[in-house]
Amino acid sequence: MPHLLNIWSVVSRQLLSSPRVLLLLDYDGTLTPIVARPEIAILPDEARRSLEELVDNERFVVGVVSGRELAELEGLVAIPGLIYAGNHGLEMSGLGMDFVHPEALGFIELLTEIAGVLEQELKDVPKVLVHDKKLTLSVHLRNVLDSYVGKVDRTVTSVVEAYAADGQIKITRGKKVLEVRPNIGWGKGEAIEKIRQDCGDNPVPMFFGDDLTDEDGFAVVQNANGIAVYIGPPRQETKALHQLESPAEVAQVLALLAGSDA
Repeated sequence: MPHLLNIWSVVSRQLLSSPRVLLLLDYDGTLTPIVARPEIAILPDEARRSLEELVDNERFVVGVVSGRELAELEGLVAIPGLIYAGNHGLEMSGLGMDFVHPEALGFIELLTEIAGVLEQELKDVPKVLVHDKKLTLSVHLRNVLDSYVGKVDRTVTSVVEAYAADGQIKITRGKKVLEVRPNIGWGKGEAIEKIRQDCGDNPVPMFFGDDLTDEDGFAVVQNANGIAVYIGPPRQETKALHQLESPAEVAQVLALLAGSDA
């Protein structure tokens, strides 16, 4: 898997071959480092400046695609003109969109109830965080001791199975997080494809992400002859064909995009 900065001259030529570029990025672990508490993951100034410049460049359509709730994501990034896709693409704004997946709306009450049960069942686990995001919920393990992780996983699995034995709710496992989501065939990949189609002029897509929930997005971008970039140490089990080590290197790429003719 080549490091993106090592082949930048090749990538920039590919970008120049298209009239427009669709640039999409995950937030946590991609634009910002993973931190102890989700609410303190602040967009670095360098990345913010580059995103603001790219939004003003008519060749670029720019967006953030995250597992965070849409309103929270919009508040953290707060750059006018961006596309925002929250809750793994179940809700989106920008590019003329005011989108909420219609099937997901029917799960709000159930997920809130599950979140309440999980908070009760996990109350003895130090520093676990259950986050009800309305359309999905997250159980954060960032500060949980390794000795408790298995218990948390088993508890989440048993509670979800009790409420959704028919498979209408699914659990996805990411970096230090368990995501409980409606099982409706919609995630970051489908959201990215919708955004790409809504652009209407076949832009070359780029997607940067760091976690398992980004893999569907990588697949969609690769299938569209775009550029999928995994953030983290090189690994074999990813659909992305390019790699960067860290959010700091993502900021370097954004600066290159903002300051060049690509």
